[in-house]
Amino acid sequence: MATTFGLDISHYQSSSLSLAQTRAEGCEFVFLKAAEGSTYTDPTFGANLAEARAAGMLAAAYVYQRDYVSAQAHVDRVAQVVPKDVPVIPDVETNSGDVALTRDLVDRLRAAGYRVPLLYLPRWYWQQLGSPSLAGLPPLWSSRYPDTAPGSLAEQWAKVPASYWDGYGGLDVAVLQFTSTATIAGYSPLDADAFRGTRVELAAVLGYTAPNAVTNNDEETTMLVPAGTNEHVVLPCAGRPLFWYLYTAFGQRVTVHQCAYVMPTRADSPDAEFVPNAGWGWDPNVAEDHVFDPDRPGPIDIPRHPDGRQPAGVSLRYTAGHSFTAYVG
Repeated sequence: MATTFGLDISHYQSSSLSLAQTRAEGCEFVFLKAAEGSTYTDPTFGANLAEARAAGMLAAAYVYQRDYVSAQAHVDRVAQVVPKDVPVIPDVETNSGDVALTRDLVDRLRAAGYRVPLLYLPRWYWQQLGSPSLAGLPPLWSSRYPDTAPGSLAEQWAKVPASYWDGYGGLDVAVLQFTSTATIAGYSPLDADAFRGTRVELAAVLGYTAPNAVTNNDEETTMLVPAGTNEHVVLPCAGRPLFWYLYTAFGQRVTVHQCAYVMPTRADSPDAEFVPNAGWGWDPNVAEDHVFDPDRPGPIDIPRHPDGRQPAGVSLRYTAGHSFTAYVG
């Protein structure tokens, strides 16, 4: 049986970890922490997502469920951070509450338009809850480690017995986190994960329509935008994207002074054309600065021209003290 390897990361990993290099060493997917409860956003999520896309990895976001937070409050936080085309996995473990909250969270995430293909709920926490039925919930992303000794991906995987794949609560284990001490791309310690199947099969589980890619390149653009004061950039809108986001590192921000939606140039109208009454900041008498930071990356809706045509780009004038990542999709 084919096995597809990956990893899961959060702000606990430093920027020295190269996702491109982890893919070169055999990791085809990555699960990224996006949020926790109703108030916390992982400050590295945006940059990690952009890097994963650039590396061609299958990516999903996970949200840590907190027992003192309603399911809707969790969803509201996710909606501020995670693009709708990225699958979301509830992370249910210490201080996450019971399965009733998880069921509500899964239902509300799906109602909000997110794919929820997996559920992280390790066996030990399931037993702590009294071994309840998990019927009707997504397949499991489970975790179990043979030991805590460091080692390469191959060394760690060689120690995993077949019994670690046994399901519980009425669900199968689809993905297994089999170590927290892997060394990959020269970085350690890392959580390493396995899927028993091909990359194409995992893409289908995660709900990606293009089975061999993390994104549809006809519709999505990720680009690094340099720092500057009153700088101008155009974010390309290929296909029919719905939103744009600006992702910054923790403690940083981008101020957008002007925004307009540029239409494709036509032979009969070579001058620049914009979506009428869309965007902001073009009236010199009205200050309309919009601030983006790790807690407020977007989304910003991309309008259509009244005649139904799609803009060719998002034109921004901005000020930023550090480079940032723009995502259109």
